[in-house]
Amino acid sequence: MTEAGFGGYRGKGARRLWVYGIASTLAVIVGIAAAILPESVPTWVRQTMVAGAVVGGVLGATLLERWFTLHDRHQEAADREARDRLASQQLGVRPPGDEDAPGRLLSPVRDGDEQIVRFVGRDDVLQQLVDWCIDDYDPGRRSLRVRLVTGAGGVGKTRLAHELQRAMRTNHGWECRNLRTGVEAEAMQVLRRGHREAPVLFIVDYAENRSEGVAELLRQANNDPGAVRVLLLARRGGLWWSDLCQQSDVGAVVGRYDPIELSARVVPHDADDGHLAEQQRIVDVAVQDFTAFLDKSPAQLTLPDVVPGARMLDLLSIALVHVLRVEVHAPDVATSPRRTPAGVSMHAVFDELLRHEARSWTRSADEAGIPSDGQTLRILVAAACLLGAESQDEAESLVRRVARLCPPGTSLDPRAAARWLREQYPPSTGFLDSSDDLVLVGDPGWIGSLHPDRLAEHLVVSMLTATDASDTTRALVSAERRDVLLRGLSERQAVRAMIVLTRAASDPSRSQDDKPSNSSSSHGQNHRSTDESDPDRLDPRRGDDVARLALDLVQGIDVRWRTVSAVHELLPWPDPPSALHEVGHHVAVLLVRAVNSDRLFERTGRTAHAQHVLGNWTFTLGDYDRSLSAREEATRLYRKLARWRPRRYWPGLTRSLDNLGDSYAVLGRNDEALVVRHEAAGTWRQHAQVDAVRLLPDLAKSLHNLGVSYRDLGQPREALVTHREALAARRRLAEQHDRHRASLARSLSSIGRCHTDLSDTEQAHSDYLEALEHWRQLDTQTPTRYEPDLALALGDLGATYGLLGLPEAALAMHQEAHEIWLRLAARNPVRFEPGRARSLTYLGTAYADLGRVAESVRAHDEAVAVYRDLTRRYPSRREQNLAWSLGSSAASLTMCGLDDLAREQFAEAVGLYRRRYETGMRAVLFVTAYRSTLNGYATLLASAGQHDRARDLRDDAEPIEQFLADL
Repeated sequence: MTEAGFGGYRGKGARRLWVYGIASTLAVIVGIAAAILPESVPTWVRQTMVAGAVVGGVLGATLLERWFTLHDRHQEAADREARDRLASQQLGVRPPGDEDAPGRLLSPVRDGDEQIVRFVGRDDVLQQLVDWCIDDYDPGRRSLRVRLVTGAGGVGKTRLAHELQRAMRTNHGWECRNLRTGVEAEAMQVLRRGHREAPVLFIVDYAENRSEGVAELLRQANNDPGAVRVLLLARRGGLWWSDLCQQSDVGAVVGRYDPIELSARVVPHDADDGHLAEQQRIVDVAVQDFTAFLDKSPAQLTLPDVVPGARMLDLLSIALVHVLRVEVHAPDVATSPRRTPAGVSMHAVFDELLRHEARSWTRSADEAGIPSDGQTLRILVAAACLLGAESQDEAESLVRRVARLCPPGTSLDPRAAARWLREQYPPSTGFLDSSDDLVLVGDPGWIGSLHPDRLAEHLVVSMLTATDASDTTRALVSAERRDVLLRGLSERQAVRAMIVLTRAASDPSRSQDDKPSNSSSSHGQNHRSTDESDPDRLDPRRGDDVARLALDLVQGIDVRWRTVSAVHELLPWPDPPSALHEVGHHVAVLLVRAVNSDRLFERTGRTAHAQHVLGNWTFTLGDYDRSLSAREEATRLYRKLARWRPRRYWPGLTRSLDNLGDSYAVLGRNDEALVVRHEAAGTWRQHAQVDAVRLLPDLAKSLHNLGVSYRDLGQPREALVTHREALAARRRLAEQHDRHRASLARSLSSIGRCHTDLSDTEQAHSDYLEALEHWRQLDTQTPTRYEPDLALALGDLGATYGLLGLPEAALAMHQEAHEIWLRLAARNPVRFEPGRARSLTYLGTAYADLGRVAESVRAHDEAVAVYRDLTRRYPSRREQNLAWSLGSSAASLTMCGLDDLAREQFAEAVGLYRRRYETGMRAVLFVTAYRSTLNGYATLLASAGQHDRARDLRDDAEPIEQFLADL
């Protein structure tokens, strides 16, 4: 029994003694009174008094005790209800306070409903979410709905969720909770103890890192008798979301609504037309509100140009920095607006915010009696953001770790420094606002973190890359800090550090490929471009360099299955940022090494999974041979497992077959690709007959890939049948969920290519037009996400216009596609250079059709140069592309009268085509281009009098002509 329990027991026992003691005393007094009554009083009266005193005392004491007991029970029930309500409220977390740290002023949620900056834009999305909550809401009916909102860090997801909570709580009386990490499994039960029948809205931030907890929350919510809504916030969807949609118990309710992807661009309803006007309106509102909150003089800020890629947090940060400058500088600054330079660097803005934050560190450190030098405090806060601490002991251990990085002679008391961190960034405990409700979100732990998250990520990356060190010692200091803070971590610390670093590496504000210009930050940090002669010096503005920090972390973790698996789950998949490809591959290698379970069956399952993961990441790196080896091993193991436990392992086997088909296809082994894809599609079809709701998307994807294999083998009619089956499934899915429209558009494009193979150009044109319409709508809804697909669709349609004899229309399509590929390749050359080369080849042909010789030659030369480079790296995959580009270039040169150059390119193209044809390449588009190249080269040779060589080429073309005639 607890101390409180013993206290309650002693209190009740003492009270009972007092009650019966008083009753006994009264009985004695009445008895004495009866004894001393005069003799004239009859005896029976005295006896009655004594008996009545005894009976009355006992009965009164019993009744009084009963009253006290009932009172105690009512009080205990009230106390229990209060505790339940408090537990419900403490599912959330404490928000950061204001004080004088600018990071807290940027917090998207604050105490109560008070916001510094008004909610600007996203009104339509907010109303959409309110309607989602209340549509068909019936207080007496059970219902669960789940929605996902995605977007890059800083686009306004958390603020949008807070506005939704405020609307639902204020206008509709709902219970709203932002769930902190670790309480998902108990949230439903705890909340219902305090609010038994109330409609509930749960907000789960960073859901991509909490998938297991989210799944358990949804399972419990799905069984709840009341109305529950769960809004998931994540920087991106991906495998975690797909897996959640596939879970048998909650998959149907999870996939019922389309995810909402927030774009970086916010359009205020009262802004003028144009991107600059929209950004200027947001900045104006933010400057006004920050100025009023800080009680400063008006401080106008004019943006001279659009801030590229700016998100809501970026614009608010720019505004806050301007207001803080007014605070620091002379009074006349307020009356003479300071213009922000065009192309402002958000890294420089965050640097300035951190300098203001550091003033708060210095003041509080002096009060706490710990060293207040800037380097020590900066490293302390950055380490807390990177690794956190779950207890005071962990916090003190963190300080001892950091002490090795402090300036010589610095004496850092672990307990005092840990307490300072806790006071500066308090832990996430329950917080009640004026309405006795909890409204804010954060992370649990003994110490909190700098907010907003992107500012914390910027601090961590700047510290680990030693931007505060001198130019000559920077690489050495960075290496020392990385060794201290990224090595020897516990599993929890490794997972937390991986979250911070992968988010930072994936941040769109960081260049993923291009070296930045050689410049220094105008705000005091030594940000310089990476010196090619000093590979150890890392630039925090480059995603690739930040990813090297994550790689350092991975290289230092314990090679244990649980730890490596937990770290791998944090990597974005599918479509990971290029900066993280090497990191993902290294984690996959460690996963293979970590298979060390003693139980044979468990080890086989882990090995299959590890090989599957290794094959995926190796494929992403472009190492297709090694990827094939890993995928073949994964498939072999999954076959073995599926024979033992088919119900558990058939999905793993089927996905492994799908991946294996991709590897065979990219290596030109099209016959083998067809075999495994046929098996995969058959398995999906078999199981989709039983569970079509969950498995129809997988079946449609597998059928689509099977159609691609048929087409690669020169069987467009079989491909058309399979693609039509996939298209029918995807039309049905798109009618139910808009998120399937992208897959529908891909099926339409594939069917259009089949019709092109079959020379049905009119029908292909119709297919491409419908596909392009879908891609344009999708690109409008979620800018940048579907740009590659849009560019491909434009290229397909442009080629069709060329076949239809409409060169002007073809050129317009190819020019628009080329502009998109240029933007994409600037961000990620490895991934998008092939698309740029494709568009250049089409452009060269379109220019030639219009007689624009110089432009045609320039475009073709550039395309050939790109394809040559790609072929050197990936010969088996890119030789046919180089052959096509050379053949197209030669044909265009012939049209322009440049026969000598055309002959050279025709000769090289024929050699490449012949090699790929002999390896079994039979795609109709490839064979048609090969035939055209042979005929074009033969005609050119004949015109030059080389009739024997021309005859040989025409002989080579005869079997190809027969193949095409038999289609």
